[in-house]
Amino acid sequence: MSTMSSPNRSSADTKDQILDAADEFFGTLGFAATSTRLIAERSGVNKALIHYHFGSKQQLFTNVLDRYYARLEETVRTHLGQGDNARERLLHLIDSYVDFLAENHLFSRMIQREILGGQHVERITQIMLPMFQLGRAVVQSTYPETKTGPLEASQLLVSIYGMVVASFSYAPVLEGLWGEDPLAPPALERRKAHLRAMAELVMQRLEH
Repeated sequence: MSTMSSPNRSSADTKDQILDAADEFFGTLGFAATSTRLIAERSGVNKALIHYHFGSKQQLFTNVLDRYYARLEETVRTHLGQGDNARERLLHLIDSYVDFLAENHLFSRMIQREILGGQHVERITQIMLPMFQLGRAVVQSTYPETKTGPLEASQLLVSIYGMVVASFSYAPVLEGLWGEDPLAPPALERRKAHLRAMAELVMQRLEH
């Protein structure tokens, strides 16, 4: 495979090719085990172009994270604006988050690995904070009871997040427990139905 960038390839295309290759290796091998050489070979560019566009492997990883979270933030903001009421918006959001993780299966693996001992926890926290604050504000404004107490909004968000992510983080274990691939479309549809039912129970409690 050639390691020189094609003369017809635009700078934006080159960056996307590098990001796609980096995404694959960071997701499967982890940050420490991934070299810029591997990324260069997969993306078909010279290693020098990686440093030209991103500066370092560290900055490249940050760009991969930023790209994921930009997509996720767009998903969150889009679905918070859908539906006729808060109940519908929350259910739309849960469905869309499951779909996002299903379409970006390396994302949850990458984040889990970093949280368990990576170098980028602070960056992940910085990126997540605005979305977390937005979600908390929406929940608290819709359900004032969630400002304090056992159903406090921050706790609810973490619980919902955990329920959604679990199927992806524990997929290999769940496959053995359930006897089927938890990430196959039929299993994901049943998972979404369960998550909606759980969210409905919480909202019924808050509305009465």
